[in-house]
Amino acid sequence: MTAYQNFIDDFPRRCRDILEFAGKPALFRGREVTLTLMVASAGLVVPYERLKPDSEIDHPSGDNKIFSAAAEQLKLLLAEPFLASELWNQPYSTWHSGKLKSVRGDPDSWEGLRNRQPIQADKTVKNVLRVIRNALAHGNIFTFKNPIEAIIFINANVNDQNIVRDYSFVFVGPNDFHQFLKQWFDFLDQLRIHQDEAFAVLEDAA
Repeated sequence: MTAYQNFIDDFPRRCRDILEFAGKPALFRGREVTLTLMVASAGLVVPYERLKPDSEIDHPSGDNKIFSAAAEQLKLLLAEPFLASELWNQPYSTWHSGKLKSVRGDPDSWEGLRNRQPIQADKTVKNVLRVIRNALAHGNIFTFKNPIEAIIFINANVNDQNIVRDYSFVFVGPNDFHQFLKQWFDFLDQLRIHQDEAFAVLEDAA
């Protein structure tokens, strides 16, 4: 097994490989949504966390400093309207969003889910990715109907006392989420991390 050159483009490229070569067996066994969520949990969350712009707590890898040009491209992407960005930019979609007062019970019973609205043209990539990232990281994932018609990603919104105020959600059909994930990998791939940067990371870790 070869070592990872880095976790910004090498690791997610391997995740995309798994999504592609395991796709047909997963579909045959009715596990295509499971495969997509498994790959997203690693292939989206890991590079996003390591490359995203500075936050209150920097990632210990320091990748957003090491790969500063790539981090700047992600920063620009996060500011774009989601539906017009390279992560989607399709004429039609099942992407919806909204708010929930409670996530108790079955999703079919959630009033806020029934009142979901198509994602607005001005909603940014950052806003959408934040909900998806938090849902994947904290296990706040639900499915809608049987067979599955949509995946629901939940993010808890807290007040100043860290008490949950309500929940934001992103609602999307499995095929559209699968397409989004492939386009996320395409975005990472076009960052073109220079090999000398990647080897420098390996040398520092040695």
